[in-house]
Amino acid sequence: MTARDKYIQVFGKIDTLAEPVSWSTGISNMLEWLLWDTNHVLGVTKTQYRKKIVNWSHDEAVRNSNLEKKQQFVNKKINEELTSSEKLERYERPSSSIASPREALRRAKFFSEDYLNKEFDIFWGLVSDAYLDSFYSRFTKLNKSGQWYTHGNSGLFGCSTGIKEMQMDNLSYNPTEKILVANELKLGGKKNPDQLLKYALMYRFLIERGFISPDTRFMLLFIGDKPGCSQWDVLLKNEIEYCNKSKKSTAKEVLHPDVIRVAEQAEYATTTWQDIIDFNIQHMSSLDLPSQQVEQKLLWGFNETLSTKAFMI
Repeated sequence: MTARDKYIQVFGKIDTLAEPVSWSTGISNMLEWLLWDTNHVLGVTKTQYRKKIVNWSHDEAVRNSNLEKKQQFVNKKINEELTSSEKLERYERPSSSIASPREALRRAKFFSEDYLNKEFDIFWGLVSDAYLDSFYSRFTKLNKSGQWYTHGNSGLFGCSTGIKEMQMDNLSYNPTEKILVANELKLGGKKNPDQLLKYALMYRFLIERGFISPDTRFMLLFIGDKPGCSQWDVLLKNEIEYCNKSKKSTAKEVLHPDVIRVAEQAEYATTTWQDIIDFNIQHMSSLDLPSQQVEQKLLWGFNETLSTKAFMI
C-alpha cells in the first residue's frame, strides 16, 4: 500500500474542488505541518537534532563513560542550548538551535511564512462568500454569485489530486463563476523562478483529473509584504528561459505547449497584507451587527495576527 493510499484510507479524500472542507480541517492541517516539519517544534530539524545528540554522546568528556553518564551529559547540553536560545524580545531574530516550547512558538507566530499560510487557510475557509466576492472583485470581473470552496496545502489535497509536482499555498474555487484563484502567499520571499508555469501545470492537472470544470478561468494572486512585479509577460518569458536551461524533473512538463498556453491566458494580480488589513476594516464597517458579529470577529482576529508579524513592524 502506497503512502497516498494509506492517507486516503485513514483520512478520506475529496473528488472535486467543489467539495466543502470543514474549518476544523484547517486545524488538522496545522498539526500535520508541525508533525512533518518538526523543526518548528524542536527548533532544529530531526536530522540536526539526532546529530547533536550523537555528537554530544561521543564528546571526549564522556566518550568512554557508561550510558547513564552520557545521558546526563546530553541532557545538560540540551538544557544549556534551550536556555541560550530563548529570546525575551518579541522580534529579536531567531537563531537555528534547539528551542524551548515558548521560543518555538515565538519563531512560528511572528516569523514563519508556513504558520501564516495555515492561519490564512483557516480564515479563508470561514469568511463568507460575500466577503470573497468583494475581495476578488478587486482583481477580476465577477457576477458575485455562487459558493466559494477553499483548499489549503495539505495531505488531503495532495493525496486526493495526486499532484506531486508542486506545492501550492491556497486555492479558492467558485464553480458558478467558473473561476479558480490560486492565492500565493509571501512573507518576504520572492517568486520562484518557475512559479507561473507550475501553477499552470497544476491547473491543467486539476482539469484533466476532473477536479474543476474545463471552462474554468484561472487567476494567480500574489499576496506579500510588498507589491509584486506586474510585468507578467516578462516574468513568463523569463520562466520559460529558465526552464529551458533547468535540469529539474518538472522542467519538461511545464514547457508543454498546453501548459504555456494556460500561463499566457491566465489572469494575474498582486496585493499586500496591509491591503488585506485595510480591506478588512472597510468590510467590517459594512457588516450588519449583531447578525454578522461572527464575521466581524473573524476579520478583526485576522487583522490582529497580521499586525503582529515581524514583517509588519
